[in-house]
Amino acid sequence: MSDGADGTVEPRTPFPTGAEAEPGEGGEQKPQGLGPRYQRVATLLTRLASTARSFLLYDAGNEAINRSLSALLDSALSTLQVEGQIALTVQPYELKFEDQTVYLNRDRERSLAFRLYRDGVRGLTFRKGFQAEELTRLLEILSIRYTGVNQREDDMVTLLWKARFEHLDVTTVEGIVPEETDAGDEETASSRRLVLPDDVDLPRPTLPPPKGPTWIDVPPERLRALREEAGEAALPDDCLALLGRLRRALSDSKEQLPFGEVAHLFGEVRDYLLSVDRLPALKRFGALLWEMAGEETPEWDPQRHAAVYDLLDSCGHRRAVRRLLRSVPAEERKLRPELIEVLDRVCPDPLVAVMETLDEEEGLATRAVARQALEHYSRRKPGLLEQRFLLSRGRMASDLLRVMAHVGGEASVAFVAQQCLHPDAAVQDEALWHIARTPYSGVLGRSLFEAFRRADPDRRSRILEIVARSGDARFLEPLTRYVEERGDGLGTDEASRIGRVLGILGGPESIARWKAWLQPAGGRRKGFEAPLPRIVAAATALAFIRAEAAAEALGAAFDEADETSQPWILGALAQRQRQAWEAAR
Repeated sequence: MSDGADGTVEPRTPFPTGAEAEPGEGGEQKPQGLGPRYQRVATLLTRLASTARSFLLYDAGNEAINRSLSALLDSALSTLQVEGQIALTVQPYELKFEDQTVYLNRDRERSLAFRLYRDGVRGLTFRKGFQAEELTRLLEILSIRYTGVNQREDDMVTLLWKARFEHLDVTTVEGIVPEETDAGDEETASSRRLVLPDDVDLPRPTLPPPKGPTWIDVPPERLRALREEAGEAALPDDCLALLGRLRRALSDSKEQLPFGEVAHLFGEVRDYLLSVDRLPALKRFGALLWEMAGEETPEWDPQRHAAVYDLLDSCGHRRAVRRLLRSVPAEERKLRPELIEVLDRVCPDPLVAVMETLDEEEGLATRAVARQALEHYSRRKPGLLEQRFLLSRGRMASDLLRVMAHVGGEASVAFVAQQCLHPDAAVQDEALWHIARTPYSGVLGRSLFEAFRRADPDRRSRILEIVARSGDARFLEPLTRYVEERGDGLGTDEASRIGRVLGILGGPESIARWKAWLQPAGGRRKGFEAPLPRIVAAATALAFIRAEAAAEALGAAFDEADETSQPWILGALAQRQRQAWEAAR
């Protein structure tokens, strides 16, 4: 409750929040439900802020400005006539009259309260006798600070002091006094009378005659220091130094600065440091936040811990991890240990966050580093990696298979071999790539031939290379049946590739079988009884058997060959000759 100037008792009403208040044209939130006294002061302050924002922007004869000035002066005089004096407390975004908020504007660029508070003003007291002349001087000062006219102008406290107001008292932050005033003067800052100098905003003084520049030799070490000061290399340290100063201000009980007012600065520094080239600074940023989270919550800022933890969480959010991995240079393929340290410190579930990034990213460098990070983290949760693989397709599935092959070692061989039968071609390719580089075992063999039967010709060719290197003669029978069953449906190029493997695996002991496939047609007709793909496979198999009997069989087949099969027999003989020359070298 508040006693009015006329003796009436008026209830205090909480000023509405931003969500409830109706914003004015300049961002001021119009109070709802204030009593007549508070409403009268609120209207005066809103008019003062609005007029100050436009005071220097229009010609002095502008009709709208004159009407606004007249309305403002009438409001000020009538309010002072009733109240006697108006004592206002200045806070960052609001002005209070008798502990009741009568002005609120959270727009930093347009808020009258913020402009006053930022420059060190903490209280204004208007007294009876405040007339048009002093109002004009006050508007000049406020307008200069609003519009940015004369950027080198003095701060608000100095301007108010120089204006020497007779009916306006100013209370400032302790210790802020004009330079030319003795700090030990008995007269307090709030009681000084200030006026603007007569030459304010007049044309600039006459400058001296121009003079040409003179060359000065600057030592190399000074040039280097200047370049480093302006270069980006020093920027991370500068950012952290700024946050260190803010942290000290946040702990100052005299300032009582809420974390919410500077949280955006911490957020901007976080976004800048989210790069693999700034990992050391990002580690220090995370350490700073953890230290702040461990401090005791100040009485004036009960929500600080929650806000700091939210900021910490944002450093390990999936978007932040994606931003980190996207910053990997295009030529880089190796995971930096510092990246793991940062993720361990700020990311609650780095395995999931990295998998999400891998699923969305296209860059080769990003994917390479992400796979290595998954190898590090999946050792803790191998089941989660396999589950995600089973739900994935295409490149994501092939990347996860590569991670599983590297993490699982020999135990993963059987699983990787089974993926030769995977319906996704990208996974098949990845599985074949690993199998080709894995020591051969029976587990691989069982999956390889089934994959061979199901694969397309290109992948069957890759599987045949793996089979040939394995030396496993158990493939001989399945491959022989495959050629016999396909008959004319088998292409000659594929038949030649299969024949090479048959010759390597079968050796001299298999010569009789291949000679049977080259059985002449009989009679006077040239050619063979078997279809052409089988003849090609047999001739190629004999070409890769280092035995004289194989050469004799090929010679006899050449004599019986017709025009269709003769080029293949001749090619097999040439292949044997090349092998003989290579062996002789």
